[in-house]
Amino acid sequence: MNSLPPKPKKPNDPNEENIHIASAFRAVNNANQTVPENTFVKVNYQMEQFDLVNEYNPGNSTFRPNKNGVYLVSATISFAPNNNNINYRVRIEIRVNGRPAIAIDNDFFGPINFGNAVNVSTILQLKAKDQVEVFAQSSTAGFIVIDTAGQASTHFEAARFPSPTK
Repeated sequence: MNSLPPKPKKPNDPNEENIHIASAFRAVNNANQTVPENTFVKVNYQMEQFDLVNEYNPGNSTFRPNKNGVYLVSATISFAPNNNNINYRVRIEIRVNGRPAIAIDNDFFGPINFGNAVNVSTILQLKAKDQVEVFAQSSTAGFIVIDTAGQASTHFEAARFPSPTK
């Protein structure tokens, strides 16, 4: 008996899960940003390097996915204290809809005469239009350093894994 092959699926058939929709962005900061002592600040990543499906807003440094799915989200800041001769802590966190999803802090012991980078990354199951932002805090006043290739790294990015959109 000769059977026909299955009918091909349409890429955007509403009755089928579509796992091939690409979603990714990357943004960096283009200006130093002040961080007061023991105060959370929303990190600015004003310079969009790419955004495949218009989900990142560089004006308010917010990622809002268009589709439900599983995403890798990562953020890095380079931090410079106002006083290099003291011990301090720097914390960076990824927030979803205003609530911390993951946070990392690093301790630095003075005197330090080089840049300090703090990175946080995680895999999150996000819903369409969730609001993803990055916040930072330090136990001493200082500033987040402008992204400079090979010297200082301050960037925010996310990419969607192939995953059901339902």
